[in-house]
Amino acid sequence: MSIAAFPKRLHERLRCNEPLSPHTTLRVGGPAEYYVEATSLRDVADTVHAARELGLPLHVLGGGSNLLIADEGVKGVVLCLHGMKSINVFGSKVQVQAGANLSTLVNRCSAEGLAGPQTLAGIPGTVGGALAMNAGGRYGEIADYVERVIWINPEGELQSLYREEIKFAYRISELRHGVVIEAVLQGTVGDRKALIAHARDILQQKLAAQPYSEFSAGCAFKNPMGQSAGKIIDLAGCKGLRVGGAQVSDRHGNFIINTGEARAAEVIELMRQVTQRVFEAHGIELQPEVQVWPRRGLQAA
Repeated sequence: MSIAAFPKRLHERLRCNEPLSPHTTLRVGGPAEYYVEATSLRDVADTVHAARELGLPLHVLGGGSNLLIADEGVKGVVLCLHGMKSINVFGSKVQVQAGANLSTLVNRCSAEGLAGPQTLAGIPGTVGGALAMNAGGRYGEIADYVERVIWINPEGELQSLYREEIKFAYRISELRHGVVIEAVLQGTVGDRKALIAHARDILQQKLAAQPYSEFSAGCAFKNPMGQSAGKIIDLAGCKGLRVGGAQVSDRHGNFIINTGEARAAEVIELMRQVTQRVFEAHGIELQPEVQVWPRRGLQAA
């Protein structure tokens, strides 16, 4: 199959065998069979429709910060939403497109006196990816602020959902099964200087504890109920554990870093070893937080 099989208007945005590792924060993985950079709802709709018509798997790429791509790459279409990143703050609400960076969203809300999203400071990735996985931390998660979301659902239909219609859980939501286009988040009106300081404090706490200067996919595992995955990984003696170019961070046990030349297979093997050691030490079966393309046994449900 060639590019000619896709709608003509997509050809200038469509590339074959696009290397994906530069599009992820872990910097590993093979190419996309087809790669589309969308800048409008029409681009997204045409890509979704084409993938369905051609019988190709569709993968949505946000900031690539919670993602592990296999060394062999990804079959089908990878849809990148980086070109859709508008942010409009109005009073106690913000309308934001899926491709907007979370840090940019936090900074804009703080500067314009919208309180709430500051709790997401220091979380990498885009708004669409954050909604798909219900990103968050000790101070809150993005579901806390959702008023409504516009997405293309698994049936290929454009749909608007209010918060009560969306199933959110710990580090997962049903939105991962479609394509998030934009969202309206609800906060409260606050003092700009105080909000900027609050977001800065949260960011500094994360910078002090986590290996932000290294290539990683963020937290590798979900926190077990009432416990810290990083702490129990440390107690199982996994800090510094290494497979090839993949290593458990010396700074935070729940981060696996690419020391320079890691392969996806090495990261997966290291995660397997960490899971086994934690189970042997604590009787706890860790569940991966990082998403794996293509889906395989390591992947959480």
